Amino acid sequence: MSQLRGTEAVPEAPRRSGRATVVRRWTDGASWDAFVAAAPDGTVAHRWPWLRVVAETYGHPTFALGAVRGGTLTGVLPLVLVRSRIFGRHLVSMPYLDCGGICSAGDADAEEALLASAVAMAADAGAPLELRHRTPRPYALPASTHKVTMTLDLAGGEPAVWQRIKSNRRGQVRKAQRNGLTAEIAGPEAVDALFSVLATNMRDLGSPMHRRSFFRNTVLALGDDARILLVRHEAEVVGAGLLLAHGDSMVLPFSSALRSTFSLGTNQFLYWEAVRYALACGCRLFDFGRSSPGSGTFEAKREWAAEPVQLYWYGSGGDAAEISRPRQLAVRAWQRLPVPVATAGGHLIRGGLPK
Repeated sequence: MSQLRGTEAVPEAPRRSGRATVVRRWTDGASWDAFVAAAPDGTVAHRWPWLRVVAETYGHPTFALGAVRGGTLTGVLPLVLVRSRIFGRHLVSMPYLDCGGICSAGDADAEEALLASAVAMAADAGAPLELRHRTPRPYALPASTHKVTMTLDLAGGEPAVWQRIKSNRRGQVRKAQRNGLTAEIAGPEAVDALFSVLATNMRDLGSPMHRRSFFRNTVLALGDDARILLVRHEAEVVGAGLLLAHGDSMVLPFSSALRSTFSLGTNQFLYWEAVRYALACGCRLFDFGRSSPGSGTFEAKREWAAEPVQLYWYGSGGDAAEISRPRQLAVRAWQRLPVPVATAGGHLIRGGLPK
């Protein structure tokens, strides 16, 4: 099987502007991130550091494609070739996150050129292509729409947001406060505490866990835009989440609370403190992360006044939400493993799962 060639995957695109659009392997992270920051369709998943995080954590080949016209960067596409002996090869933008795909700020020539380049690279690698978008795109690729992301409008500040949350959730937050739960925002020094809580919960869910270095590399690479929220009961960390900021939005892609402390209101307190931190940072939108419509987590997030935003995963070729009988059996077996065993074995599997 051939390897990805890719320094200039597509030399020319249609000339709507009178000048050719070329696609190149981009090497300048500062100009890339400046483009993403200014683009309306730019997200935290498009940020330059993610490519380094994935490469350093799992060793997957990464490709930073930039569309250029007249010497100006007009679009970007971060890609990762996820390789696994179990699950095969997938060319994805971006694995482990809800979104990614092409960021073009509405430039149709850049969009077409980057899409053509990605399709050619996927064919060259013998890997299915998946581009994860938050808005529909005019691509001649099948779109999987089995997931939504749940977003909360932060307009009006803390008092207004608090009133929009369902009363039963507010009651759980007050219960957590009466039970003495406290919250703090931390940086890289809190990675171990975050990892410990996540690893326990992922074992309970029957799902393999990311490597500890995935979270450490993320926090170090994104700097002040990546913070760790810790929830404590007395001296023990009983809940934790990873918060990522981009522009006027904040997303909570990874969070968990110890099931043994659910009766304290830990989960709801964690969510409220995450929302409060987003408000303190001046954000206008809080993203609770993806869910399947109709699921328990979907309904729970709706009680936080979160509204579903459809995700469009182009090229995935099917509904990844379907769980086969063998996978259900594997989940149940995983749930019975001791946490250290599940954690040690999980990181050998998790890096090869694009989801």
